[in-house]
Amino acid sequence: MKKPLVIGMVLTLVSGSLSIPLSPEVSAAKNEQTDKKLEQMKVIEKMENSNNKKHVKVKWDKKRGVPEFITGDLSESSIDSEKEVLSFLEENRDLFSLQNGTFNILHVTTDELGMSHYKVELQVDGIPVYGSELIVHTDKNGTVTSMNGQVEPKLENKKWKKRVKLSSHEAIQKAESALSFAPTSNSYSAEPSAKLFLYQDKKKWQPVYLIDLQYIQPEAGRTQVFVNAGNGKIVETIDMTQEAATTGTGKGSSGETVTLQTYQSNGTYYLYDTSKPMDGIIRTYTANQGSSLPGNYVTDADNNFQSSNQAAAVDAHYFAGLTYDYYYDTHGRNSYDNNGSDLISTVHYGSNFNNAFWNGSQMVYGDGDGSTFSPLSGSLDVVAHELTHAVTDTTANLVYQDQPGALNESMSDVFAVIVEAENGDFDWQLGEDIYTPGTPGDALRSLENPELYDQPSHMDDYYNTSADNGGVHTNSGIPNKAFYYIANDIGLDKSGDIYYRALTSYLTSQSDFEDARNALLQSAEDLYGANSTEYQAVSDGYAAVGIGSNSGTSNDTFEPNDTTNNAHAIESGENYNSYISSGSDVDYYTFTSSETGTIQASLKNLPGDYDLYLYDSSGTLLAQSENGNTNSESISYSSTAGGTFFLKVVGYNGASSTSVAYQLSATYPTNSQTTAQWYYESASAETAHPYANNYQGGHTYTKVGAQKVALHFSRFETEAGYDYVEIKDKNGNVTATYDGAKSAFWVIVDGDTISTNLVTDSIITKYGYSIDQVGYFSDQQLAKKKSNIESIK
Repeated sequence: MKKPLVIGMVLTLVSGSLSIPLSPEVSAAKNEQTDKKLEQMKVIEKMENSNNKKHVKVKWDKKRGVPEFITGDLSESSIDSEKEVLSFLEENRDLFSLQNGTFNILHVTTDELGMSHYKVELQVDGIPVYGSELIVHTDKNGTVTSMNGQVEPKLENKKWKKRVKLSSHEAIQKAESALSFAPTSNSYSAEPSAKLFLYQDKKKWQPVYLIDLQYIQPEAGRTQVFVNAGNGKIVETIDMTQEAATTGTGKGSSGETVTLQTYQSNGTYYLYDTSKPMDGIIRTYTANQGSSLPGNYVTDADNNFQSSNQAAAVDAHYFAGLTYDYYYDTHGRNSYDNNGSDLISTVHYGSNFNNAFWNGSQMVYGDGDGSTFSPLSGSLDVVAHELTHAVTDTTANLVYQDQPGALNESMSDVFAVIVEAENGDFDWQLGEDIYTPGTPGDALRSLENPELYDQPSHMDDYYNTSADNGGVHTNSGIPNKAFYYIANDIGLDKSGDIYYRALTSYLTSQSDFEDARNALLQSAEDLYGANSTEYQAVSDGYAAVGIGSNSGTSNDTFEPNDTTNNAHAIESGENYNSYISSGSDVDYYTFTSSETGTIQASLKNLPGDYDLYLYDSSGTLLAQSENGNTNSESISYSSTAGGTFFLKVVGYNGASSTSVAYQLSATYPTNSQTTAQWYYESASAETAHPYANNYQGGHTYTKVGAQKVALHFSRFETEAGYDYVEIKDKNGNVTATYDGAKSAFWVIVDGDTISTNLVTDSIITKYGYSIDQVGYFSDQQLAKKKSNIESIK
């Protein structure tokens, strides 16, 4: 998050520090913003001071200017009750710049690690604020280790309840008018519900009723309607019918005989499974091509459900049991709500109905028209997809719109793939068994290649639309592809554990893609540690689809070299071994050719489909090598003049490896009499640890006669976004700027002098940096003496 800019600021360097006098033109709004920032920093500083200066890490909500994810040892004393959680939030409300409102506990869960998760909602004038939810996480000792979610800091403390003029019954009647049909008492599969919220529409807050309508006539569906509680106007309508027709799998019943758990009464056998460790029952019904739910019992006289008309019910019943088994055996989850509730399925819904969905209380499956779909219950991943919607409904409750809705769909896709794999049928496709039964090999979606089915796989291609609830079935391709990268790296089992923890412990109703990344990273840290391969895999997987940046790897030898400005200098005829460490990693190298001649470059020992490109100093592509089916790449180019050139190494379609290094080499024309090369010397320089606030200063290294000089940072950590280090050349030109925490890396400038300049603000300090080595590029070894790095202020 960028810091608030203060207009009219004058920077004056005095004795190595910055004094910042504010001009009279600074607005009251800016002063208020700065004051809030200071109050937030005081809370963070208090948390750090109360826990032996342990670092508190904050990810900021850029829109609201408040934390959206904060980790560290956040509480001074143990917190073991709902009352203590509410007191903790009240004591630290300045962290979220809350002007008004109080928190209310929604629910509490305790997981297998002994951590407790308290989900709370913000209320103003006793009315919940829609989407304003926080989750407070404590370890087994009661220490608050993290908080995440979204809160609305600026909602006015008006007497909102006085604006409520409609009763809940009247609001339901208004909502029914928004439907495309006139419902009757026989239309509903569940009683309509109404809940009062404060809701922002067109930048104005107002009390609304959220009406949930689940219906079976004239067709099954679920619609949520926001009704203005004052005037009865329809504010927004969301179609909540979570359809597998966009995500389902299969070609219909396979004909395989399976063992079913049934129930016998008076000589009749029912598709009732009471064998699971749940209070409820897995029950399967048939609508007999009608629309009444749940429908009629599926029965048989001899306990052999063999008729063709029973096949869809057999599949729905059997696959519901397999999905229950996965969640219970792997995650200890007892039914979709973890309370052992019934799992109800209805098959043969409607006539030629090309759909399957979770309606908020049960699964519903159509038979398909035989051309676009065969019976939709005939695929395990369709059933697992729908039941995961039920799990999501009772945990994160992701709103079925825009990015939260796309995450909702993606979570169902992810666990559909995992459940199928757990039962011996692994692939990355969804819908291959039931979609277009006359066309082999196709599917509805692919996590490996979303583009095959008109889905984006990167944020660069995010589809902005008002259709499909903001593209929930389209943009789900982006987090789906991220999961593909993650699971390819660490496997389905660990990925499933991380995703389940994120879904049930960290995601909230308004979580977007960035929130999902944060939740998955925290889940990976909880389970495997912050320095684990699993944490790295999540970071890299989301970076590969344009969400966040990868966390780096010590194996990536020449990082940072992701741009031409940071390209690593190479010598003619030498070999360089390094890594494409994630799907978003790009490595640049540079060299200077002294004259006309042939430039040759080769890339060997490739762990995946890597490509090689040659550019001139202006960025013009001169040559390329893109061999998809080989483990090497090569370029030969005839240059018409000497100059500076760049080589780029990149993995095609996300190819990467942190364990197998590629080998790059290049030959190019050099001065026939001398060959310049890099020479390295030990040296030492560092900032204070931690550095001071309001500081400006650094170090300078000079090697007279060198063509280039370099510094090696063995450790680097500043406050990301606020404190930074400039790299300058001999003429004082800034060639690069760095901030945040980084692995060891080199910086290089042309000429014989390189300088650092650390600039800090007035609050929060970090480690700073340490330099342990210097280098210079020359056609001869220069005078051998101890290298000095001068301190400058």
